[in-house]
Amino acid sequence: MKKLFILFIMIFTILMSCSKQMDKNIIVNVKTSISSVNVVIGNTIDYEVHIISKNNINYNFEDLSFDDRDNKCRIISVENTIKDAREYKERIIKYKLGFYDVGQFVVYPFKISYNYNNEYHELHGEDITVLVYPFSDGETLPPMKSTIGIPMPKYVWGFVALIIIAIIGLIVLIFAVIKYIEKKFNDKINIKEDTEALNALKDMDINVYYNENRYAEYYFELTFIFKRYLTKRFRFNIEDMTTSEINQLFKENSFNESEYIITMLKESDYVKFAKQIPELNIMQKDYDFCVEYIINNGNLQTALKLEEKENKKIRELEKKKLKKELKENKKLQKKMQHIEENN
Repeated sequence: MKKLFILFIMIFTILMSCSKQMDKNIIVNVKTSISSVNVVIGNTIDYEVHIISKNNINYNFEDLSFDDRDNKCRIISVENTIKDAREYKERIIKYKLGFYDVGQFVVYPFKISYNYNNEYHELHGEDITVLVYPFSDGETLPPMKSTIGIPMPKYVWGFVALIIIAIIGLIVLIFAVIKYIEKKFNDKINIKEDTEALNALKDMDINVYYNENRYAEYYFELTFIFKRYLTKRFRFNIEDMTTSEINQLFKENSFNESEYIITMLKESDYVKFAKQIPELNIMQKDYDFCVEYIINNGNLQTALKLEEKENKKIRELEKKKLKKELKENKKLQKKMQHIEENN
């Protein structure tokens, strides 16, 4: 008897160890249950999904869906609970489904996908066919209770109108504030070419370049900043032109201080490409010229505004002059007419 008892314990232990080994092999396991597949219209059924997975497994869960009559059946509520059991976690999803038409409905199941050991896995539930019946034994829906209409006082309508006007005003104010902030932000982003060039020149220390024998680098920086300014200010692609091309451009168009600009660019080419060593006072003179030229010529936007203002003044003067001439011509015509009448 004792031997049989020991044998029973051994067999039980082996079975338990096998079951535990089976459990350890589970990666993702799913169980489902449904309260009923037959329901009376207007009632609900419960559908539960139990997902058991290892703690280190992240899976994607695609929800239930319905057939073409999904406007007649829907998910009323969903409850999610998660339980931890050592190496595993259990997620329980409880659906309450409602049906609002008679006939057969198909509820398409969930889909679970996950990666394990660099392999893609999918788990699918089974389609659920639900039969929805009409009210039994000729039962009909109870009649709706009649409602009593209560007239709304006039001051309430006025109050509603004021609220609507206030909301519209608030929306307009919000849009105005957004526009203002956007304008200020764009103004900060769109830095004018003269400000941009002067800020870049401020970062250049002539003495540092001279003392460290970085003459070519100095003139590369200086001419690059100045040519980029000329490009943006006068709308010619001077930035990508050689000195000879810029000289030809100046001959064909009127530019202030064009002779000094060409001389400075030619001398800078000798420094940049022929390793000529400039004097410190010449470097300072070229720098001061660039700063003064930029300050005197400003930016394109301001120049266009001034040009428009001057053109407006010229048009007004021409208009006044034309009116004066017309007035004088009328006087002269009247005078000539009077003389002819006297003769």
